[in-house]
Amino acid sequence: MAGPSSSSCRGSLLGGRPRGLSFLSLALVSVPLAVLVLGANQACTEPVTVVADPPVVIGATVDLTKQKDFGAGSQRVLRVAEQQLNAVGGILGRRVVLDIRDDGGDGSLIAGIASEFIQRGVAGFVGPSTTFALELSHGAFRDAKIPVLTPFATSPTVPLLQEGKDRYLFRTSCAVEYQSRAIARYALGGSFAPPGTVVPQNDAGVKDAGTSDADAGDNVDAGGTGDSGPPPSFKACTKMAVIFAEDAPGKGSATIDSLRAEYSKFGGVIKDFIIQAGAATYAADAAAVIRAAEAGEVECQTLLMFPADGGKYMREFRNAAESNPALSAASFPSFGFIRFYQQGFIEAGRVDAKNTSELSKVDGVLGAACNQERDTSPEWTRFNALYKSQFPPAADAGNLPSPIPQIYDSVILLALAIEKAGSLEDRVAIRDALYEVSAPPGDAFGPGQLAEALEAVRSGRDIDYTGASGTFDIDDRGDTALEVIMWKVSGNGFVTIPGLKPGDLQK
Repeated sequence: MAGPSSSSCRGSLLGGRPRGLSFLSLALVSVPLAVLVLGANQACTEPVTVVADPPVVIGATVDLTKQKDFGAGSQRVLRVAEQQLNAVGGILGRRVVLDIRDDGGDGSLIAGIASEFIQRGVAGFVGPSTTFALELSHGAFRDAKIPVLTPFATSPTVPLLQEGKDRYLFRTSCAVEYQSRAIARYALGGSFAPPGTVVPQNDAGVKDAGTSDADAGDNVDAGGTGDSGPPPSFKACTKMAVIFAEDAPGKGSATIDSLRAEYSKFGGVIKDFIIQAGAATYAADAAAVIRAAEAGEVECQTLLMFPADGGKYMREFRNAAESNPALSAASFPSFGFIRFYQQGFIEAGRVDAKNTSELSKVDGVLGAACNQERDTSPEWTRFNALYKSQFPPAADAGNLPSPIPQIYDSVILLALAIEKAGSLEDRVAIRDALYEVSAPPGDAFGPGQLAEALEAVRSGRDIDYTGASGTFDIDDRGDTALEVIMWKVSGNGFVTIPGLKPGDLQK
């Protein structure tokens, strides 16, 4: 009997799905080729090419140049999201690839990276690492209708870069104005009570608000963070020194503007101290702040610097003020923002960065950050378990920040929106779906429930993603309000202090 013709051979394989290949797309998860070439079988004498669907590519950038540890930790969180998505079958039945680049922590590289991502047709972009880089790149992504979810840019200018709901820029970070509000209220009152609330004081005039440094240090866990309960006591501060490098001559930054607005709104007065970023020493700058403190012009200080500069400055300040108890950590509080919430800041406060027996000069520094330690939250617990399953505790982990949940949440939120849109071609539908999958009403799903969430979306159910970093209800300004915590450096780690809820921060 003669064998089948070439045309019938093609028809048997390409006209319908061949036997044994019903799960071809899943097999491709581990195959980096765009096509599979099937050799001839006993019935066919010609090879047949089966084209596989290309992966869903999401672009991302982190800072692996100026903040290497922070960038490396951020990159790990992105890989956790990528792995989990592929473990549950990907997006639209296709493998997910996160193309992660180093944006250098400034704006010099972002234009080229953005152009390449847009030309490649990425499904979305998570980043960049600075507000300045975002200002340079968001317009190109908007023109290409590619959603940008930014878990790093905290400036109050971010929601203003694009107008209304017809936008492609969404801020998933911990807004700096919320951090400023928390620092202002805490500094002015010594607690998170509304300004003007009377808090009992002891004989020294210090508010009886919480634990001592020694007590707080006992609550630091192996990961470098813990929950110390009530805020520690210190004198309220109504006159604040703000130490920063200008973004441009005569121009501070949106972060400074936000802190000044919040602090003055509650009755505080700010005195500026301008430094040179990356200076060899900050001895003269520390001396200037000390003179102002001794003259009664300032009662506390807030550092707006990179972690290495902040640690270097605090070494100079603490060494120069060592003999003056009025400038101790408890009597003259020092504050910082989320940027300092990493081991690199603690190391920068030591002469020998890696010598953990040397007490860092940043010990006792307080700051604001997104609520990254949500011990009572099942969403945080699931996310943390996912992270540790892929990156178990290791020797190099001590330098990295705690896993940053809003980075993970950004990727998962984008994935759910793509699944709801049903294709990569309708980018307006992807954009619109971000609003729908992030906010109520809808069935709630969080980390660890990704397979169920994707299946619910495919079946047409309305869902409400609840992130590892809190509720993720995107509003008409492309913004989401996250809870803010206060942290405190204690020894070689951090303790966390109960913060303000989103509703309080919006007042």
